[in-house]
Amino acid sequence: MSITEQYFDVINPFTRTVVGRVKNSSVEDVIQCIEFSAGYKCSLTADERSSILLKTAKHLQENKDSVAQLISLETGLSLVDTKYEVDRVVNCARYAAKVCELIERDITKDFVLDDLEGPELTVITEPLNLAVGITPFNHPMNQVGHKVFPAIAAGTPIIIKPSEKTPLSAIKLAEILYSMGLPEPMLQVVHNENPIEIVAALVSNPKVDLVSFTGGLKVGREIKKKMVSGGNYFKKYIPELGGCSSLIVCKDANLLKATEVIIKGIFKNSGQRCTCIRRVIVENEVADELRDLLITEISKITVGDPFDPQTQMGTLINEGAASIVEKRVKAAVADGAMLHCGGDRVGALFMPTLLDKVTLEMELVSEETFGPVCSLIRSASFEHSLELAKNTNYALAGGIITSDEEKAKYASAYLTVGQFSFNGPPSYRTEAAPFGGFGDSGSGEKEGVVMAARAMRRIRTYYRHDL
Repeated sequence: MSITEQYFDVINPFTRTVVGRVKNSSVEDVIQCIEFSAGYKCSLTADERSSILLKTAKHLQENKDSVAQLISLETGLSLVDTKYEVDRVVNCARYAAKVCELIERDITKDFVLDDLEGPELTVITEPLNLAVGITPFNHPMNQVGHKVFPAIAAGTPIIIKPSEKTPLSAIKLAEILYSMGLPEPMLQVVHNENPIEIVAALVSNPKVDLVSFTGGLKVGREIKKKMVSGGNYFKKYIPELGGCSSLIVCKDANLLKATEVIIKGIFKNSGQRCTCIRRVIVENEVADELRDLLITEISKITVGDPFDPQTQMGTLINEGAASIVEKRVKAAVADGAMLHCGGDRVGALFMPTLLDKVTLEMELVSEETFGPVCSLIRSASFEHSLELAKNTNYALAGGIITSDEEKAKYASAYLTVGQFSFNGPPSYRTEAAPFGGFGDSGSGEKEGVVMAARAMRRIRTYYRHDL
């Protein structure tokens, strides 16, 4: 080990103990990775790339328990949640394996719309020279998979910069992929406990063709600024940012179904999902009944040691994150919200919380509050519910619980969010479907393994003229 190398500790949020040590990648390391991977011509066939992905999926499935434990070690999430995450990574790899062949399909005929005479057209798609993926802490392996697997399907080399809070899962996934036959230039991982410099070096490098970022709005804006200031004005940028999703509960709703959807849509993953329900907008006629049902179900959620099989909800990512949630809950109560459950914090643990009579002016729901808080906002009518749900700059996800599908279709069109669920949680998605929001949630560029893989290919045209 070089005496100039520096390492940082990865801390478990529940025990506050060191669970790993990771090298602080320098700007020089980043430049070396770029030189190593940029323009690497992947010689693997679609079948070979598919095979690597399928073998990776099989390995993850067979080692689900140990992989889930690793994720829980660095996130503090319950094993219930991290086992679910491993399942998602497996599905993502399997879908991406199908995309390997799809992505190389000759699409020329899609652009030949008539039989007019002229030069023969060929539409060419080919891998980009280099992509960069920057991922958050809340799904530390699945978010990496959603960038790496489409890159493999596309044949595009990629450099991943995982969250400095949770780098171990990204490193583990890279090791598995290498062992399954992925050439190392196809995937490099860099990490630093103070990542500003290495992120700037990554996104501003002229050899980078695409930057895919998942995380918060503030950082997403800074990355775009770094790209522009570094000269990458017109390089592809796919930002998947935050959300402040609303679930509308109509007076004709099945309230037992609504309660089930709310519990799953708020408290899974300790409330740390961009598509989590942040606002439950409920019509006055059924608000009291829904509140009482929620009090009963929230009280059943077991919170504590992430490694206890009985624990349903573990910690937030660190004590600082839990403290932010605590402050916003207390501020909401001070401004008139009614606290019915939770509100307490023990270190990075934040108890499942229910607040009634929340208003849009409260920071708890005007901003993205990344934690296990159910905020009930009462409305006077269906039309009022729509107005309340629309009142945000975020447009990632939304949902409605109603017995009338015409209301659901109307609400979906009115809200115009990236994904909308009828009688289901806004967070539901399939790994292949387009995913991404608008406004402060993103630029409208889509993820999901199909769209992400397509974004990692360039398109050219070739005309064959007769002599």
